[in-house]
Amino acid sequence: MALPKILLRFTRPYIVVLIFGVLYLAYQQFKQSEKDAYTQSQANLNTASQLITSQIEAAASKLYLLQDARQTTSFDTLATNILKGIPAYADILLVDTKDNRVHSVNGLNTAVLSAEPISWRPIRNLSPLFSVSSIYQKQSNQWVFAVRYQPKEQHEIWIEFDLLHTTQMLRGLKSLRQGYVFVVDNSSGRLIFHPDPSIIGAKSVSYRSGISELVNQGTLFGKHEYYYKNQYRVSAFNADNQLNWVFISTTDRADILSSSNQYSLSAVIIASLLLFAIIVNYLLIQLNSSLSILGHQKNEADFKQHLRSIFDRFCYHSGVQFCLYNDVEGHFTTLDYHGNSSIVHEDRELIKHYTKGDFNYRSPSSRDLLAKKLHITSRHYTIPLFDQDRLMAVVYLSSVLPTSKTVMRMIRSQAEVALCNLQLRKQMRSKDVMTNLDNKLVIREAIDEYINLEHTYFALLDIDHFKKINDQFGHKFGDSVITHTAKLMQKCFKKPTAISLARYGGEEFCILFRANDENHAYDLCDMLRHQLEHSQLTHEDQAVQFTVSIGITSATESQHSTIGRADKALYQAKGLGRNQVVLNTFQS
Repeated sequence: MALPKILLRFTRPYIVVLIFGVLYLAYQQFKQSEKDAYTQSQANLNTASQLITSQIEAAASKLYLLQDARQTTSFDTLATNILKGIPAYADILLVDTKDNRVHSVNGLNTAVLSAEPISWRPIRNLSPLFSVSSIYQKQSNQWVFAVRYQPKEQHEIWIEFDLLHTTQMLRGLKSLRQGYVFVVDNSSGRLIFHPDPSIIGAKSVSYRSGISELVNQGTLFGKHEYYYKNQYRVSAFNADNQLNWVFISTTDRADILSSSNQYSLSAVIIASLLLFAIIVNYLLIQLNSSLSILGHQKNEADFKQHLRSIFDRFCYHSGVQFCLYNDVEGHFTTLDYHGNSSIVHEDRELIKHYTKGDFNYRSPSSRDLLAKKLHITSRHYTIPLFDQDRLMAVVYLSSVLPTSKTVMRMIRSQAEVALCNLQLRKQMRSKDVMTNLDNKLVIREAIDEYINLEHTYFALLDIDHFKKINDQFGHKFGDSVITHTAKLMQKCFKKPTAISLARYGGEEFCILFRANDENHAYDLCDMLRHQLEHSQLTHEDQAVQFTVSIGITSATESQHSTIGRADKALYQAKGLGRNQVVLNTFQS
């Protein structure tokens, strides 16, 4: 038999070819990871830039309020309330350039604002009266930058941002596992934002490793590789903004290489276990493909459904429970198929039982309190999802037998990155910060999407005498009225009846919803009006009631026409004495 001789002759070249084949796969995986890291870095830069811009624009709106309050004796009171409500603000200054006098709301010594000259740049998207400063260090060694409003030549109002606080806004923007975003002032080379607060204000070594030369030569965005702290780093940068800041997202090349290490190690084993290697390769490709899609979900409900489908494909289990954690309210919520949330447990102490980077396989007798609330009665994995030290969600995977820890870690790591970025994008682009309702842009897009669809209606809601409420009880209580209205809207209009609930501006809200006919649409809105009228809020042990006026119309013809008819109906409701619902019937 010549079979032994044939095997001896062809085994060695077969193994060599096989190993080179695996190395080739490792190279392809490395190139794909490098591409994914750069794509994710670009997305993180856009998110960071928009997040900072939104903070600056929000500060500009506060400056308008402060300018109005300056005409009265309530300037210091309003400024103090703003500083208490927004931790990112370091101080509010009233500057008289004629007399060189500076008034600090915090009462700090302002004889010398900064040891270095402060330069100012105009904000293109706002009035020419607004500008942003370079970063500077105060006498307290605190690094800040300021947004300035100069309505008169001799009068200025500044809002100073505390960089040690605001830098944490960007900590959740990660590329791969260890990459992060930081921001440098191009004029001084100093760090404005960085995940490590202790080096804020220092000269950036990474920036001076080649990126500064590219920016100064006119290259506003691109990619650059450099060597820093015994690591090769790949960075994407973007200097195309009005602030003269350079946004940089950096990733260690070792982090990119790590995704291909598994293939290199498999090259030794795959010579005798070819079938096993093919299976492993197939699973990894499929898992990476599924996990990459996880980062492109538009909302938490879609994220939950896709995460469940990943567990269905790669783990044997008998059920998946997904709970979001709201660190502001301190409660855990579940999501149904339509995206409606329900509070299942309120306990801030429970989060101490979850550890970042860990997951536990528990028996029914050792389940935690949240698992009991969810009626989990079998052996299960408890998988907490963290953004740095902030708990975002907890996943419970019921499984009679243990599953692959490697697969679980890969799913958990990518799910943490994807959920963190999803929440940042959602908060920045689509949600009103105070009420967590949709913003004006989202509901306008929704009207365009559902225009002329049968049984679709649009309502504008306005809180009656809201200015009087603010004047009588204060702005903080006025904010409570706004959030209370938003909560009752969410209670009365649940999906799929509700298409979009939004805060349109100030005390005005709008609802895009489905109804059987005009009478049904009227009844739904009148029920909301009735509940708001008979609900009570407490101010200093005093029960306070308020009312709303609502205008309704069908979502037909065009977005502009729909909003105009609803606004006209709202105006009629106010004219009838407020606390009314008026339906404007569309006549074609």
